[in-house]
Amino acid sequence: MLPFIYGVSQADIADNLRWTIDGSARYNQFSSPDRTSRIYALGIDTHKVFSGEHGDIGYSVIQLYFTQLSHHKPTPFMFDSPDDGKIIVREAHINYTASPGWLPNLRLGHFTMPFGLEDSNDTNGKLLDYGHAENLGTKLDWGILLNKVHDDFEYKISYTLGGKDDPKSVDGSSLVTGRISTLDHYNLVVGFSFYDGELDNRNRQRFAVDMQYYIGTWGVKAELATGEVDDDNEKYGLFEINKLSLDETWKLYSQYIYSDKSGFDDNNETGVVGISYEPDTHWEASVEYKHQFSNINGLDEMKLFRTQIRYRY
Repeated sequence: MLPFIYGVSQADIADNLRWTIDGSARYNQFSSPDRTSRIYALGIDTHKVFSGEHGDIGYSVIQLYFTQLSHHKPTPFMFDSPDDGKIIVREAHINYTASPGWLPNLRLGHFTMPFGLEDSNDTNGKLLDYGHAENLGTKLDWGILLNKVHDDFEYKISYTLGGKDDPKSVDGSSLVTGRISTLDHYNLVVGFSFYDGELDNRNRQRFAVDMQYYIGTWGVKAELATGEVDDDNEKYGLFEINKLSLDETWKLYSQYIYSDKSGFDDNNETGVVGISYEPDTHWEASVEYKHQFSNINGLDEMKLFRTQIRYRY
């Protein structure tokens, strides 16, 4: 670890540095209630590798985005109003990857919390979503993460502060999150996750099992989670079938999402159908339709059509 710290302090910033300008425009059309909103984002995504005398010893990731809302409700917690604009930190962490033997590697900074399907399926900046924020109360947090890939399994365990976008503990908040799984490059991947701590002045516990299976260009994914928020029991389930074109430019997916929370009169059942097109490493166009089949506490069924165009240079 000490050689890594020294290497970082002495490193040439431009050496082994890759960067990408990332811009996107997203349109949301709600049928019930009837309203529209837009989200615009423009940022920089950097990846730098640090090397020592005997090879690579770590890397850093920094993603900074200026994000502008337009009539967007409900307003995400990072923003002050439906038309607010702010610089948002997505991933921003430094990683030491040269720990010998069974000793864990180390990550420090702002990262996606290791839980469920999202842990091996990065959806940052995409319409596709695996309910990470709904399950945990936040998708990313500041803290420290231990991780290691072994011959037959891999794991990640993190301790984070519960400040979400702010690198601080709020009213004593802290979170412990972890996932252990089979290797994610196999056709069958099975993972087990846990989550415990305090966030937004509420005690939270969650356990989950997830599965991914691929055969040819077809994929099946599933996640089941159960836990408590304060004294309220919660259950969450997601099932997905997806199809990738032979040239890997088109992806079609369909999801069924189920949630059961104490205090709500009905369970929440939602269907999602989406398609994305990536003709090269720069462009991505995607369309998604989401339909909530149940009436929660007497509210109308939610129907949402979304489309996004994204360019990375």
